[in-house]
Amino acid sequence: MCGVAAHAQGPWPQERPDDREQAVLNEDGGRSYIVRPTSTTLVGLVKPGATSVSDLQQYSIFLGPGWADPALRKSEAKLSKLLSSIRDHAQLDEISQAGITNVFAPTWTVEKLDIAGDRNISDLEIQRTLADILKNGPRPNSDALYIVYLDPSLHSTLGPLVADKHYAAYHGFFYTSGVKVHYAVVSYQSDSQAAYQTALRTLIVAALHEDNSAH
Repeated sequence: MCGVAAHAQGPWPQERPDDREQAVLNEDGGRSYIVRPTSTTLVGLVKPGATSVSDLQQYSIFLGPGWADPALRKSEAKLSKLLSSIRDHAQLDEISQAGITNVFAPTWTVEKLDIAGDRNISDLEIQRTLADILKNGPRPNSDALYIVYLDPSLHSTLGPLVADKHYAAYHGFFYTSGVKVHYAVVSYQSDSQAAYQTALRTLIVAALHEDNSAH
């Protein structure tokens, strides 16, 4: 994701749901949703009143030993608070009109460094890792979005699909301790601004997912 969103002009330039995400099968035969890239970031993604999610809570997991590197770790503050880090007024107007009014909703962040790097990591392994983290952390929250940020050494796979070739991010659902967990996986990008915009778009697309209440 790159570029700065322009202010909307004329009729509301709504992006269609099928332009936002694509449903695919994951390893266990369930559905995951690839976040489609776009030349803009948020403007046109939603329309006024499209969501009633006023307090969108972001829980962030920085996965992989690479996050111990000070150069990477300094990017965690912005990535773990995507909404409150927005500085573009058009983006702020967009999410406000869509119903996401509290950019300072509670956040939670954890690093998971004790995992082998330099390999592929499947969606099912990410689900298991996230479930293990939640056993020892705060109680799973069905109203939060858990964003898993991969370090440069972990290469995401989603069924037969691979990151960087087929997608940069995706989101999905699984159950742990009787709670439905909505999570997203964002592959590492060396360009910090592109990484932020990818994660921000993923957060909003996941929040607007039409089947949130049906899983």
